[in-house]
Amino acid sequence: MPTLVSPGVATFLIDESFYVPVSAPTVPLFFIATNAGKTQPNGITPATGTNEHSVVRTVTSISQSTSLYGIPAFREDVAGNALHGDCRNEYGLFAMNQFLGVGNRAYCVRADVDLSDASITTIAATTPVFVGVGNGTMVNVQPEQLAVPQTVTVTFLNPTTYTTFGSVTGAGGNGTTGTLFDNNIYTFTINSGSVPFQANDEFTVTFAQTIISNPLGANDAAKRVAITTALQAEINSNQDVRSEVFEYNLILCPGYPEVVDELLALNVSINEEAFVIADTPFTMTPEQTANWAMTSERFHGTNVGYYYPHGLSSNLDGKDVFIAASGTALRTFAYSDNVSELWFAPAGIRRGLVTGVSKVGIVSGTLGAPTVFQEINLNQGQRDILYEFFKNINPTVFFPGRGLIVWGQKTSSPAASALDRVNVVRLLCYIKRSLRKSAQPFVFEPNDQRTRDDIKAMIDNFLGDIMIRRGLYDFLVVCDESNNTPARIDRNECWVDVAVKPTKALEFLYIPIRVLATGAPMGTN
Repeated sequence: MPTLVSPGVATFLIDESFYVPVSAPTVPLFFIATNAGKTQPNGITPATGTNEHSVVRTVTSISQSTSLYGIPAFREDVAGNALHGDCRNEYGLFAMNQFLGVGNRAYCVRADVDLSDASITTIAATTPVFVGVGNGTMVNVQPEQLAVPQTVTVTFLNPTTYTTFGSVTGAGGNGTTGTLFDNNIYTFTINSGSVPFQANDEFTVTFAQTIISNPLGANDAAKRVAITTALQAEINSNQDVRSEVFEYNLILCPGYPEVVDELLALNVSINEEAFVIADTPFTMTPEQTANWAMTSERFHGTNVGYYYPHGLSSNLDGKDVFIAASGTALRTFAYSDNVSELWFAPAGIRRGLVTGVSKVGIVSGTLGAPTVFQEINLNQGQRDILYEFFKNINPTVFFPGRGLIVWGQKTSSPAASALDRVNVVRLLCYIKRSLRKSAQPFVFEPNDQRTRDDIKAMIDNFLGDIMIRRGLYDFLVVCDESNNTPARIDRNECWVDVAVKPTKALEFLYIPIRVLATGAPMGTN
């Protein structure tokens, strides 16, 4: 307050108009693994995000996503058969693109692991033994082969030794390194130089002997351990995502249910103000998944929900790929938040419609090899064993005439309470974060009844608005002498006790139908 020395008028401002500002309802944080050194969709410009790790990126569009991380990579064998469920597929990147189709901001962190799984070591320049063209190391340009440029194909006798390194030299022109096909066929082009090609010109073909190793492991199980270890290290060690700079309310690592406990630990470090969307294993039937849910491999907590089954969708390159259920669930969350409130259940025919997915199912076959997508249409019995208490797996169901619908919204709460539903937990996460941030201006204010009244008024207005918008049945805020005793005031503390009755979602609808005799009176009971 200004002090007057001589007579006059001093004006000053006292701000008592505190309120809780609105925040974005759907802001996910992704932990992903990708191939290293990818390019953007043009095939030339480097995708810078694939040359880094541990960096928190803010991504606001699919265009920015492809600039940073390229088109999501999904593996095929040399014959073009899909390796559905392979641990080296880029499930997280695909899920982020799913979300960005309906959302406008996500945070993304790439782990320090290369899913390309190829380490090439050059041993020494050597002359390969090959058949199919020429004699020994010489490739002859025959009279009928005078086209410019000239394409030559070499088939190696030992496909595991000779790979993609090579050069061509000789009279009349020069050569370029080529492309390896089917692990043992090498195609390169002889280009015309300053001297035109002459019949029977000879070109020496020299290849470097190389060894290709798989640093992630010998099979899918070993590779998965290496990938999940890198993801766990990233989740545990990244301090930026624990700061207040990045505000997210959903956390995902699509395709890797093994890291859910690390995601939950991260959530604890941010005051449990976010919700984790998790996957079930890719290859399990409904019955196997229900059994899996009772094991220690599945992590329980009020701030995590699991979804099943997975999906088949088209990638940015047009190919159908197998995708993780968590990405589909997140897209449904975002759609629900766009058309309603975040405390409405992201499930059911009105808000649980699944888009961008043609089928749901699991992987059949040996992971790491060509596999088959097995469509699953969950019946009532299968939905029951997945959704019953303690298993709490949220199913995605196909209803004729309706399409694919997320048909569940349970958390993995180990106890039956209001916190075993997604809409309630997300509401409470929102309330916790909003009140924490909005109460900060009162820190260091005088600890008297006026300050307490201001705090109570702000919270009353905030919760009253949520009640009007159908998020609460009722609430109570207490901040007076009853909970701010002299002892607490002497410790420089101020206590605000808040009680809420969250709105529950209608999940079980019973419609008894009475059949009466023709002459019986119509009653209301």
